[in-house]
Amino acid sequence: MDIMIWLVAGAATGWLGLNYFHINENRGLIPVLIIGAVGALVGGESFAPMMTSVTEPTIGFSPFALVVALATATACLVISNMLAKRYNI
Repeated sequence: MDIMIWLVAGAATGWLGLNYFHINENRGLIPVLIIGAVGALVGGESFAPMMTSVTEPTIGFSPFALVVALATATACLVISNMLAKRYNI
């Protein structure tokens, strides 16, 4: 269930970045949604467990993991925007 939440949150971050902050306008909606979703998945699955306490149980939904997933999705969108501007990808 957490994976679905991270994917939806990452896609929503990509949509917000495209529509309100004009990040990756040249690519279109679908690539931006994919970049955001993959970034959130990597952040939620990889980075969030590394940043939590060992004594804390990981059963159930974790708001901290969602925040890390959103931050990673945002970072992926910004990096892809910088690469697109630099190399005209």
